[in-house]
Amino acid sequence: MKILILSASIGSGHTKAAESISKALNCEVEVVDFMAREISTLNWLTKKIYLAALKFIPDLYDKIYNFMGARQVGTLTRFLTSTSMYFPFKRLLKNFQPDIVICTHPFPEAAASLWKFLHAKSARKFLLSTVLTDYSLHEIWIYSEVDIYFVATAEMKSELAAQSRPEQKIYSTGIPIDLKFSKTPSGYQSKNKNLSILIMGGGLGLGSIEETLKDLENISAPLKMIVVAGQNEKLLSRLKNFKSRHETEIFGNIDNVAELMQSADLLITKPGALTMTEAFAVGLPMILHAPIPGPEALNAKYAIQNGAAVSVGKEKISAVVEKFLQKPELLPEMKINAKKIAAPDAAIKIADIIFKNF
Repeated sequence: MKILILSASIGSGHTKAAESISKALNCEVEVVDFMAREISTLNWLTKKIYLAALKFIPDLYDKIYNFMGARQVGTLTRFLTSTSMYFPFKRLLKNFQPDIVICTHPFPEAAASLWKFLHAKSARKFLLSTVLTDYSLHEIWIYSEVDIYFVATAEMKSELAAQSRPEQKIYSTGIPIDLKFSKTPSGYQSKNKNLSILIMGGGLGLGSIEETLKDLENISAPLKMIVVAGQNEKLLSRLKNFKSRHETEIFGNIDNVAELMQSADLLITKPGALTMTEAFAVGLPMILHAPIPGPEALNAKYAIQNGAAVSVGKEKISAVVEKFLQKPELLPEMKINAKKIAAPDAAIKIADIIFKNF
């Protein structure tokens, strides 16, 4: 059995989900970044434009996201996406000849769905599975050619079922993350008993990390701050020159995020679905801010409604942190709430279901 997992390097979440599933599968697996330049120059340019839009015109992205959510517009968007990315997928299919294709982003899903539609009577068949990597459903994910869907919540399952064909299978497994987030804490430990705050901005180091650090300087109580800049080398360089009144450790692109989360008391981050899912697994309370308009705003809503996070809103982050310093009993309650909605074994569940359905 050969499995091709198609991800997209738009942020790190889609890639992390793909890698987690790959680790859980005990067979021949190939993970491919569908937006890499060597796969398609057009795909790569699409990614570059998308990331530029997030940086310079997030409000416009919000309008586009909501606009595409309308049924008719979503249908047109899916058509344009699938046709523009069809040939890169066709080449991958010819090269790898997989029995199963798993997509963790709607772009490769669109291309794979079009191939199945155009070759419905072909002798060349593959099982197409899609893993949704957000806590809300959007029209751009919905294709009738998908054989199996994996979603984050039971509510999403019901919503998707209402728009799917009866023969399509939908499973509420949670979003796949690395199993190390569910293991007993070990390794990295905070050096003192001050409130330990982990500050992250996803794999790209987004979310106003510098501004957050400067704002936390207004807090007189000593803090332990652990900052992860991710792949943002320019940010990392600036952070290393930052002088703080608090004990501060700065990291770049690292592979021990699970240990850092397990050692922290509180996480300040933008609401990326994978980061949130990892925090749920370790029971780490969150302060959420700077969401990418659209999906991340809905991710934040899910965490807040379940009592695992609070939003900054119009307040300063320092003001929200002060509330936790004044009422430390809030953190254990949020930790319990986070654990309640955690799905640390989602990748294993997905792998088991894939094999049972093949």
